[in-house]
Amino acid sequence: MRKYGLRSVLMFSFLFFLIGIGQAAQMVDRIVGVVNGEIITLQDLQQQIRLVVGQTPDPATAEKIAPQVLDSMIDDIVLRQEAQRLNIVVSDSEVENEVRQFKVRRRLSDEDFERSLRLQGLTPEQFKERSREDIVKHKILGYMVRRKVVVTQEEIDAYLERNRSELTTERVVSLQMVVFADRQGADTIWNSLRGGEIGIDEAVERYSVGPKADKGVMADVNWRELDDPWREGLRTLSVGEVSEPFLIQDRWVIVKLLDRRDGERKESAAVDEEVREAIMRPKLEERFKEYMAGLRSKAIIQKKL
Repeated sequence: MRKYGLRSVLMFSFLFFLIGIGQAAQMVDRIVGVVNGEIITLQDLQQQIRLVVGQTPDPATAEKIAPQVLDSMIDDIVLRQEAQRLNIVVSDSEVENEVRQFKVRRRLSDEDFERSLRLQGLTPEQFKERSREDIVKHKILGYMVRRKVVVTQEEIDAYLERNRSELTTERVVSLQMVVFADRQGADTIWNSLRGGEIGIDEAVERYSVGPKADKGVMADVNWRELDDPWREGLRTLSVGEVSEPFLIQDRWVIVKLLDRRDGERKESAAVDEEVREAIMRPKLEERFKEYMAGLRSKAIIQKKL
């Protein structure tokens, strides 16, 4: 039998190494979606999953949320292509102004704003990008939807009646949260928490795909910083209680209420503006979902996960 010299062995090894690199690159860069000819690669998807989760997830978690994240990326591309078709452009100054107005509407200091972003697991850059997308949404809605969304006085009065105690005081809460990529995982850990099999500190450390700094604790959060899903999840909790899992921006959250304090009453004008915004937001979102469904039905979409 002929024996190969060391040089030959090294050459063959190097060849197989190069082949392996090529195959790995091909796997990472393979196409997982196409939207009207625009491609989404596996690498694009993996990067977006990291942004959604806030860190590099374990393989099982990444696999579970990949289809959901891919659908969201498809929606973004469809929307961007529609904005281009309509010649809708959003400038950087518009984005900066939207961020400023967001702070003004919610009366947030820079510190409050940064805390609110951490609560949502967002960086300032991600928030700006979301603000840009929101501006595009509102421009498209204004351009394409003929009937304006109307908030009636009856709706305002009813909302005030349901939420008067929260709207007329400056409520401040401290909470601890565990964030999950899917409902099944959230339900499993919630049952373990309820049964005393695990503590919330351990749940944050071992299972949370959200912020883990300070064991997931967000201290002294103004109630007005919280969107409706957060308020609904916290509203009925007593201090020390843990909520059932609830959905926040495609992620499932379990929250422990650590503290709640009610402070000075808010001005009437600020309350009216907050109520109008709270009623308007879901109406616009529902109209936008209908519009997006129409756009997707006309688009040529391929998913290759």
